[in-house]
Amino acid sequence: MKAFTRNLMLGAALSMSALVATPSFAAEEKTQPILGITSSALEEFGGREGVRAWVESLFYYIMLDNRIAPIFREFGNVERQTFLNTQLEIMVLGGPNEYQGASMSAAHADLGITMAQFNAVVEAAYNACERNVIKYHTCNQLINALAPFTADIVTR
Repeated sequence: MKAFTRNLMLGAALSMSALVATPSFAAEEKTQPILGITSSALEEFGGREGVRAWVESLFYYIMLDNRIAPIFREFGNVERQTFLNTQLEIMVLGGPNEYQGASMSAAHADLGITMAQFNAVVEAAYNACERNVIKYHTCNQLINALAPFTADIVTR
């Protein structure tokens, strides 16, 4: 149960990272996948276009969920969040480091995100994987890679 909860908490970082975004860095070089992510994960997501489709599905599910949609409506521009999250996920999966968003802690500092809200985003992430026919194992790699950011996101 502990691993499942950790996976849930970590996955929410996928979308919440871009709620409040200001440019922080950008580089053109290809990054190495984060520890625990296979070198084929980006390809298994369908490359850049597959990641974008996944992120669009993620926000589709987020905006249907009354537990979390109000946060995204109040504090973020969904179009910009989709753009930044696509960059972030591509980077995490080993693609080019083009992420232009704020750090996780800066992006979430004033939002008062609860663990229940965080877990709701993780649920949306898994639903997006199902919708885009991304293998559970591959989806889980991404969610696990973002797990260390839980403390930066959940502030209440």
